[in-house]
Amino acid sequence: MDMSTGRAAAKTQASGELTFPFPDYPAPGTATEVADGIFWVSTLVPFVALKQVNLWLLRDGPGWTMIDCGYGKPDVREQLMRAWSSVLGGRPITRLIVTHFHPDHAGNSGFIAERWGVRPLMSQGEWFTAHLARADKETDAMTARQLFYRRHGLSDVQTAKFFNEVLPYKDGVELPYSYKRLRDGDTISINNDGWQVIVGGGHSPEHVSLYCSARRILIAGDQVLPTITTNVSTWPGEPEFDAVGAFLASCKRFFDILDPETLILPSHRRPFFRVRSRLLELAVHHADRLNLILEAAGHETSAGELIDVLFRSGLDGHQTGFAMGEIIAHLNHLVVLGHMEMIETPARVCYRRVTDPSLKVAPHFC
Repeated sequence: MDMSTGRAAAKTQASGELTFPFPDYPAPGTATEVADGIFWVSTLVPFVALKQVNLWLLRDGPGWTMIDCGYGKPDVREQLMRAWSSVLGGRPITRLIVTHFHPDHAGNSGFIAERWGVRPLMSQGEWFTAHLARADKETDAMTARQLFYRRHGLSDVQTAKFFNEVLPYKDGVELPYSYKRLRDGDTISINNDGWQVIVGGGHSPEHVSLYCSARRILIAGDQVLPTITTNVSTWPGEPEFDAVGAFLASCKRFFDILDPETLILPSHRRPFFRVRSRLLELAVHHADRLNLILEAAGHETSAGELIDVLFRSGLDGHQTGFAMGEIIAHLNHLVVLGHMEMIETPARVCYRRVTDPSLKVAPHFC
């Protein structure tokens, strides 16, 4: 399929522009009821251009289920306590679900677990990765990431900027001592409604989303976002991982499972309808990024050479790390698709084009 055919197919299958049923975010310390018994809380994050993360409170019999925790800082905890006062009606939080290990989602998990006497439900991959990151390993092994990005062609100046400005994971995360494991395909009963656990990939190791088919609601976490795209990165511990392929495979699964009229409750930005349109937009977005790399790469390239091609200038150090992870992920996907090969030496990692320069990548789900 060529690019024009792929775009036409995506346009034909899309069900129209996204619609946003709620005009604005809840004010800090308050909540908006988005469906019967489901309340939306928005809390602050310290990341440039992201600003906020959504948390969810679900009425659950004599108590409440809370989904995600916010960034682990005193001002966020103060927001949470005000929201609890305005929503809970004196009933306790009896269950905490964490979609994934990132600090804006797991940050206050220790505080919430202790406050309410609960044990968080998470996938095993997210639980272990959270503890590795908290110990300055895995995604938070900054010296390893610095070397990784330098080997992938990031300049010394940009590498130093990354190292000096990246936000350490442990600065925003307090973890409890134990958890309860969630597995793909599990069903959780919340207020007598069955919610299916859908484990997705590409953004984090075993990201948990929750789908209630009877109510046509998906609590999506970071797997399906409107207006902004999910960060899909490759990390030093698994340098050949095809994160883009994993993410697109998850998009395909959502496309197949979700009712087209599902209300999407994302972790960032506002709730929305018309998920199939958004999933197809994401397929087009990643195809565009892949083709931009192919056009700019010439015969041979590195991720560092492409950072100014794929991203705006002026990235801070934290954003630079995410940008490099995304570029490497897209280069690895081009290897899997057969367009490029990875050339790795102790000093350098580069990618060489092995297909005809006229060939393009069509929008697709893996």
